[in-house]
Amino acid sequence: MTQDNGEAPLRLVVTAKGNHARQNTNLRELDSLLKVLDDEGEPVTLDGDGRGFIAPFRAQVTLSGMYLPVDFVKDTVHKFQGRECDEIVFSTVLDKKRYNQERKRLDFVDDPRMINVAVSRAKHRFTLVTGDEVFTGNNGHIAALMRYVIYYAQDEQIVRAPVVSAFDLLYREYDQSLARLNARLRLKDSRYKSEQIAAQILRQVLSTSACHALMVHDQVKLDQVASPNTPGLTDRERAFMARASCDFVIYFRVGKIPVGVIEVDGGSHDRPDQAARDALKNGILAKSGILILRLRTVESRIEERVAEFVAQWASPAQDE
Repeated sequence: MTQDNGEAPLRLVVTAKGNHARQNTNLRELDSLLKVLDDEGEPVTLDGDGRGFIAPFRAQVTLSGMYLPVDFVKDTVHKFQGRECDEIVFSTVLDKKRYNQERKRLDFVDDPRMINVAVSRAKHRFTLVTGDEVFTGNNGHIAALMRYVIYYAQDEQIVRAPVVSAFDLLYREYDQSLARLNARLRLKDSRYKSEQIAAQILRQVLSTSACHALMVHDQVKLDQVASPNTPGLTDRERAFMARASCDFVIYFRVGKIPVGVIEVDGGSHDRPDQAARDALKNGILAKSGILILRLRTVESRIEERVAEFVAQWASPAQDE
């Protein structure tokens, strides 16, 4: 790695506490990287060789293509050999779930040859994006690399928990900035903590004066939200409506007219059968002119997204 050109050659980004990996992807590592890049401003472009994003799994590389700037070259470690970039970002993907802590999984990512390729491809800066204490237990090469970066990098290049999500409360370990929200959750809202979180956020949003004309109900039958007589519905969609429900439905108080639906999607929604049901519901609501917001539990900016969704029906701000 070339140094002494005014740039910070080493950077470490550690995601907030919690298990953020899903099926060889880790959206939180991408969200955290994007936050750091946004805060940084201009990227390192000393030689015009651009930036590279490297991950051990093809699924993470594919996901990165949906989120990272187009100037990033994105590929697996094995496909990156022989190519250099001004900056290389290495995303380790794994979290602390038991499956990801199995020796086979850890050894695959913690391969010294893989790490050497990732580091050596960086001409001016290497950024490691990883989970909180994920590799501490096996005390291998990534743990050693983290210690090296922490020792030699500038303090401002060690970034911890740049992105915290309300849904991090689903994990045994979570950032303490969420303690206040956790204390306000109500067990009576749902048997699922994910829905308790969404319910509390909705309460906060709807408590503002701009939302006085709105109300919310939970677990509403789909055929009570959208009419089975809606033109264009198929027999399959009508049959589905009779047995499906919506997590949260936003109404105008006067007339109780449904305008929006919020769904909380946990890990089961990644399964093909559940994804097909979700697509059916999306189609029915679209044909009925009712908007839907899906909140995946691996996503962040939950409060902002709920507020932006509800704002579509809020009253205009009144001058004092």
